[in-house]
Amino acid sequence: MKYASVNAKCPSYTESHTLYVGAHTGSFKRIHVHDDDPFRQVNLQPIELLSKTSKITCMEFGNVDRTEILIGRSNRCVKVFDCSKEESISNFEIGTDEVVGLGRSNGCIVVGSANGMVQIVKYPEPVKFSVGENLFRLRLCPEDETRMVTGGKLLKQIIKLWDLETQKVLFMAKNVKKVLELEQHVWDNDVVFVDRNLIAACSRHGYVRLYDTRGPARRPVQDFTSSDPDDQLAFSCLASHGDYLYAGTTTFGARAFDIRRMKNHIHVYKGFTGTVTSIRVDSSGNHLFTGCLDRYVRVHHAHRTALEYRCYVKSKPTQVLGIEFKEHQASTNQDEVNSDDDIQIVANEEGSDPEYDEMFSKMKTVNESKAKAPMKRKSISSTKNPEDNVRPVSHKKVKNLSM
Repeated sequence: MKYASVNAKCPSYTESHTLYVGAHTGSFKRIHVHDDDPFRQVNLQPIELLSKTSKITCMEFGNVDRTEILIGRSNRCVKVFDCSKEESISNFEIGTDEVVGLGRSNGCIVVGSANGMVQIVKYPEPVKFSVGENLFRLRLCPEDETRMVTGGKLLKQIIKLWDLETQKVLFMAKNVKKVLELEQHVWDNDVVFVDRNLIAACSRHGYVRLYDTRGPARRPVQDFTSSDPDDQLAFSCLASHGDYLYAGTTTFGARAFDIRRMKNHIHVYKGFTGTVTSIRVDSSGNHLFTGCLDRYVRVHHAHRTALEYRCYVKSKPTQVLGIEFKEHQASTNQDEVNSDDDIQIVANEEGSDPEYDEMFSKMKTVNESKAKAPMKRKSISSTKNPEDNVRPVSHKKVKNLSM
């Protein structure tokens, strides 16, 4: 695909993906990339209700089936959106600062604010505790809902693993070795769970680090640091799938890393003209969904690094989520199947339906011989003797058929 400032879709990109886009202006849109018009955008909330403080700061799936999306804004509002019905289930304000992390733990919504306050929304009163100031990102473990990781700016907000049931720290990372007796700068602006025990973080200071919470060592077990003065990277967002990490940058597109050896990146994704604000991986691990400050939403092939889809969304996208179309339609289809199961056909003792018997009794009887007569007259009208139309079969053809 050639790079241009227009919408484009590669013919080889045939996946049935649905993209949900949160923007800097607060708008929330849906794009079906498999439709006849793959660039059509549908606003899922009234635009007239947005304000300057409605910026979407984080978006996460609220369940394993990916039929629910949790949306956090800079004005402390949290929305629960149902993808199958395409409507908001609940909307509430919480905390005293912008929302930087969302998730569900044992059915309760966990909300993290930029000032470091974390609240577990429970009835009758929420559980509140502080994880430290300058919090930049909070995420819950997909494999274990009781685990939460936090990361932020300055040394006090270095990577921490929390137990939500006890609100205590299970693991706190240690900074890399000092250089000239000086502490290295810490700015973990995004963190993700690779699995239950592995945590990855990326920084504006040009590093991507991997931590193992099982062993006694608290320093990174694998890391990448930009050392080339002509290639000073600043990472802005992070995603993981299997043994691979995908990191967006502020100037050089996106990079892919193998967690087994992170000294160098393995892939570079091009086509961006601004900071990559959000990066996600689909469930198969073959496609990357990204949002960029150049107002484009893109889909790259994760392994071939090819740009497969690009759509201009008018406002700067801050968060992007992508799912298979069938994933959020499964519940609707299941409801239709369940509703059909409730239908019962009542028949009489002989096994016939009285309504159908009455309907067929009122129909007129059609005489087949009369209906076919015009067709016969038409077929023999051209000749006096119907046998004249029969062509003799040559002996040569009969011989070939017998062979």
